[in-house]
Amino acid sequence: MSFDLHADHSALQILAHACIAFLFVYRGITAFPDFEDHMETFRSHHVPFPKFVLLCGFATMLLGGLSVLFDFYVWIGAGALVVFTVLANFLYHDFWVMTEPRQKQTHLWIFCNNIAVTGGLLLVISL
Repeated sequence: MSFDLHADHSALQILAHACIAFLFVYRGITAFPDFEDHMETFRSHHVPFPKFVLLCGFATMLLGGLSVLFDFYVWIGAGALVVFTVLANFLYHDFWVMTEPRQKQTHLWIFCNNIAVTGGLLLVISL
């Protein structure tokens, strides 16, 4: 049994996988030092078992990102990242309840970017 990474993908498809993976792996690593801040956000949104949910989120970003990067069970990794991204939009980027204009605009932009990222993940799944 051979293990040929991206054997059936074009160079452009491989680059797309790497770009999407970078976002999740990088954010998974750089968000960890702010663990307590993220915990507070989860608590304020009344997320049950916030520590467990947050650790699952970090694991999803890292493992899902690596799955996409290496095209290893990519439909599972990208699928988990779709669920993660949709949930993050509604838990973290709920611009519709924000009152401060700058904060509202920033989170609207992030929300829209996450929709685009979700589209990219769905394309990765479909290839």
